[in-house]
Amino acid sequence: MHRNIKLGLFSYSYHLAFGKHDVFQPKDHPPMDLFRFMDRAVELGLDGIQIDPMHLERTDPDYLAQIVAYAGQRNLYIEYGTTGIEAGHLLEQLRIAHALGSPILRTYIGFNPREVADVQQEVTYALAQLEQVKPRAEEYRIKIAIENHCDLKTDELLDLVQRANSPFIGVCVDLGNFTIHLENPTESVKRLAPYIYSAHFKDYASEMMNWGFKTFGVPLGKGSIDLKAIADILINESKLDRIMLELPVEKEATEAAILKKEDDCVVESVAYARNVLLKDYN
Repeated sequence: MHRNIKLGLFSYSYHLAFGKHDVFQPKDHPPMDLFRFMDRAVELGLDGIQIDPMHLERTDPDYLAQIVAYAGQRNLYIEYGTTGIEAGHLLEQLRIAHALGSPILRTYIGFNPREVADVQQEVTYALAQLEQVKPRAEEYRIKIAIENHCDLKTDELLDLVQRANSPFIGVCVDLGNFTIHLENPTESVKRLAPYIYSAHFKDYASEMMNWGFKTFGVPLGKGSIDLKAIADILINESKLDRIMLELPVEKEATEAAILKKEDDCVVESVAYARNVLLKDYN
């Protein structure tokens, strides 16, 4: 089977270099911005990017047009991701996605399952919000892809998109986040396949600590997730034609080591995606 699968990179893969997420801010190196990020994506031979909302310096039309023009000059496609499910927020985020030419808007509900007693109430609320924004999504031809962001389990996410009952409401599967609920990522992706509009590819490893087990991001192929099986499912059982890499790593002792580790993880993972995951499809 020959199918051209495009490979992209979520800007959160360089969230330490961007320094926008409180966990780390570079002091001895200039922070990354979206223009440098796109340059790096081209150097890595990637086809496109997905933008984290915290990496947009502004959301005015002029700035968004600059992003689009810069990506176009480098032959990169753009996807956009946001957070939250409130209707007013999503309407504004759909405007941004439309201005960026993104065919999807990735988001998530965002509740903490340890603090929420009634998950179905959260699902019902999300459905009511999505009902208000569906007409705008249809107008813009943008698919809203709801991520399993350590909140909804597979059954709950499947229930939400089935009840939404719209070709403009689907799923973004984050392979690592399934493990938060001790779910099998391969089985979950297979069940969600008909509704998948975006995929965050990452790999996780685990380490036993004196208080239990710790999971953390590692380069693709170095963790416990069956990435090849999942890639085959996505390519053969979903309509997805883009795979997005999201590659968070833990910090190191020094700023230079942190930034090097982050970039090394991206370089190694891109090579693995090209040479192993997509070897039979491009």
